Amino acid sequence: MDEDLEFRDMVWKKMEENGSLLEIKANLRAILDDMLGDENSVAADQTEGSGPSSSTIENDSESPPDGQTLAFELMLEMMDALEFPYTKKALQSESRHRRMALSREQLAKHIGLKSDEVRRAPSEQPLLVTLLEKVREERERNSADVASIPDDPEP
Repeated sequence: MDEDLEFRDMVWKKMEENGSLLEIKANLRAILDDMLGDENSVAADQTEGSGPSSSTIENDSESPPDGQTLAFELMLEMMDALEFPYTKKALQSESRHRRMALSREQLAKHIGLKSDEVRRAPSEQPLLVTLLEKVREERERNSADVASIPDDPEP
């Protein structure tokens, strides 16, 4: 009996260390959400427009999406790049965010990345990482510019 408990604890610890326990939990959440989704779909249809991203239901390619929609789209794109399908599914379900039909290039344009900045980054790199790198580079460049401005000479 004690050997069984020790074995269970050892397996649990190893699964936590290599991240498979988190993946299993995410998978279970996605499966449970699918099972409960049928029951909740009627309720969700009745409360349509009251979710956190309800202002972004329309997919008008001419008008830019709002900040919350862009944040969700960046998170979903990142989960695609990192291959987290269960976490992505749970996020979509819990947030009730309706994914926009934006290509990677369109999303990059909406967040202010130029096409050459996206091309320079590795294709598997999430756009959020590319955006953060751009912000850091600009901050470093701006701080270097400020440091290079000479002080006014004293009279």
